[in-house]
Amino acid sequence: MLCKEVYQSIYIPDLDPYTEKTTLSELMGVHRNTVGKWHKWANLFIADYKKTSNDSPLMSRYQCWVIGEIHRLSILLKRKKMIWEHLKLNNQEYSFVQFQQIYK
Repeated sequence: MLCKEVYQSIYIPDLDPYTEKTTLSELMGVHRNTVGKWHKWANLFIADYKKTSNDSPLMSRYQCWVIGEIHRLSILLKRKKMIWEHLKLNNQEYSFVQFQQIYK
């Protein structure tokens, strides 16, 4: 089955050191509330994300990368329960160390 949504890849190093959630949502082509929802999911399941998280509307490049990965998962897996299960079982794939290895 082909996905109707188009995932726009964002090159993380091109982002400012801190990006507003609204700006990130516009770049990704999703509603700001969706980014907020994914932000909550990341806080639940990814320890490094939770350590860097706060109530600010600004997100670090690492946080933007995690949100982008959750966006990709939402396109692939479609269902919240499946995304949550994947994040629980594979949370180390979204660690800060993993981010640093990708964007050396």
